[in-house]
Amino acid sequence: MLAVAAFVFIYYTTWVFVLPFVEAESFLNLLFLSRDYAIKIPLFLLAIAGLGIGTFVGKVLIKNQQKKSKKKQ
Repeated sequence: MLAVAAFVFIYYTTWVFVLPFVEAESFLNLLFLSRDYAIKIPLFLLAIAGLGIGTFVGKVLIKNQQKKSKKKQ
């Protein structure tokens, strides 16, 4: 997991910070997606993570409420 995280960090850092200074005809540009995706992909992943965390918290709250209502009965 550490190797994957390091690769993603290096790839994204190169994509965002180095690629704008490289000529458009360079071979390096073929290894990366369009720069529009440099913003769209992290935003999509952040939205998915937020939905996942929200779903988890919601399930825990519902489960706790059900336990409390069973104790009262």
